[in-house]
Amino acid sequence: MEQFRSIIERFPQRELDIRRRYGRDAQFRTVCADHEEATAAFRHWRSLAEQAGRKAEEYTGILQELEAEVLNRLGRPPPPQG
Repeated sequence: MEQFRSIIERFPQRELDIRRRYGRDAQFRTVCADHEEATAAFRHWRSLAEQAGRKAEEYTGILQELEAEVLNRLGRPPPPQG
């Protein structure tokens, strides 16, 4: 399973940038994996009854933070490997 599918769904116009950065930046891969996990959790909690509304709101905030970090990292060079 691609660990960056959810972030590409969120930013399809940046797909090439995301794929390139994913291939060469371990920290970026971690952020993408976190976004994938948070997206799955968000979808799970959103699908439950009203009692889960608080969890869905919590994951909305987490997703927004991760998306901001992805865009921030896309705007700067990747860290050196080694």
